[in-house]
Amino acid sequence: MSNKTIAKNTLFLYIRMLFNMGAMLYISRVVLRVLGVEDFGIYNIVMGVVILFSFFNGTMTATTQRFINVEKAANDVSRINMIFNISLLNHLFIMLIVTVLAETVGLWFLNHKLNIPTERMSAANIVYQIALLIALIEIIKVPFNAMIVAHERMAFYAWLGLSETLFKLTAIFILMQIEQYDKLISYSLLLLGVSLLVFLLYFNFTRRSFYPETRFHFHKDLSKTKEMASFSGWMLLGQTAYVASTQGLNMVINLFFGVTVNAAVGIATQVDTAIYSFVNNFQVAFNPQLVQSYAAKEEERNKKLILGTSKYSFYLIAILSAPVLYFTHPLLTFWLGDQLPQYVEPLVQTTLLCSLISAMAGSFWMTALAIGTNKIKQYNIVIAMIDLCTVPLAYFLFTLGYSPVYAFIGRFSTALFMQIYRFYFINKKIQFNRKEFVTYLCHISLIFSLLLGLVYFSNPKQTYTFFEFIGEAVLLEMVLVSVILLFGLNRAEKSFLFGYILKKVKK
Repeated sequence: MSNKTIAKNTLFLYIRMLFNMGAMLYISRVVLRVLGVEDFGIYNIVMGVVILFSFFNGTMTATTQRFINVEKAANDVSRINMIFNISLLNHLFIMLIVTVLAETVGLWFLNHKLNIPTERMSAANIVYQIALLIALIEIIKVPFNAMIVAHERMAFYAWLGLSETLFKLTAIFILMQIEQYDKLISYSLLLLGVSLLVFLLYFNFTRRSFYPETRFHFHKDLSKTKEMASFSGWMLLGQTAYVASTQGLNMVINLFFGVTVNAAVGIATQVDTAIYSFVNNFQVAFNPQLVQSYAAKEEERNKKLILGTSKYSFYLIAILSAPVLYFTHPLLTFWLGDQLPQYVEPLVQTTLLCSLISAMAGSFWMTALAIGTNKIKQYNIVIAMIDLCTVPLAYFLFTLGYSPVYAFIGRFSTALFMQIYRFYFINKKIQFNRKEFVTYLCHISLIFSLLLGLVYFSNPKQTYTFFEFIGEAVLLEMVLVSVILLFGLNRAEKSFLFGYILKKVKK
């Protein structure tokens, strides 16, 4: 029954994702054209400052999702309600902390350290305040989102994602009609309206659908509150390092290269987000089962879910990334036109290579959360130490005169070392079958080597007609999928897949 639920949920999430990806790429193209490279770069760097001070939220998102999933495995309504209310209070407290930090340290950093043109500083400050309100809405939305995912109500989750994208498309249409007002500020206000509307939909659905579990009530369970606080405290260390390696890297790039390169990073991030949304939706469908199978002590099923989710996530992003890695220049010019920001092509390629490691990491990371407070301490200390190397490494490379691309090569290296440690940490706890684990690594390494080859042989000066591009892209995908089917699956996986296809064909 659980596997059928995963399959059904994955289908709902992919429908959501296919629409969202197309819409997201269209939105990025229009926003870049309407705002211009400079304002687009300003928006990305200002949002980065706000996100930098919202890192508490990432910690509590993981904590809330983990504890609700564990209690959901026991199917105890009263305890789920307790976790929900404790999480709600924690997120209100996080909103207060983020507001204080953003209105003090954040404002100082924005006005005195960032490389923003003087004539746009006033608009940047207004956008900063709007971005802070959006961040606060996203923080308080977390417990409601966690309830939907824990109950695996992915049909609504998918519908709401589609609705949010439609709201953003509407906002873009309105932005294109605006002539008299500052477009950067107008765009920010429109996104604030979208965030508020989406939160109200989340709130209304969870209150109606899970009312006994989402009833507002003040709980005095100090032991559970202490356990969650301890868990989130160690998660905070890992989350701080993650924010430093992403938004902190964006800040360092701004200090050395200005908002134009920030715009290139923003475009690379948009491409990466569009592609990684496929994997993210795939993993969202599996995450509740990963935590609940571990909590229920279903050891063999948990091991298969970890390796299977990791490998299939990697293959999925490999299939989607392959044409982008090889045809980077023609795809970007088709999407954005001939006037591309400097460094955007290698930044897109290196960012996608980093995402390949992230795709592998998802199931290992989620299982690490399921293990509990005592072990999560060791896990987050080591992961944070590795992750924190990203920004000083980039700073050192920039002082030596290296381009921004090398910072993302460094980021890829730290991501690889973090995944090696995740392998060690999870294997030490649950003991994978050595043969299965080595086979898994060989399969991943083979496909990754092919993708590196695509980057090496890609030619930015090569031009294609439309039909040449389509023909070569289809051929490339056919070769990659064939290699995955023949050499990237073990015997049991091949037997299941080909048997399933044959059954459907006969039917």
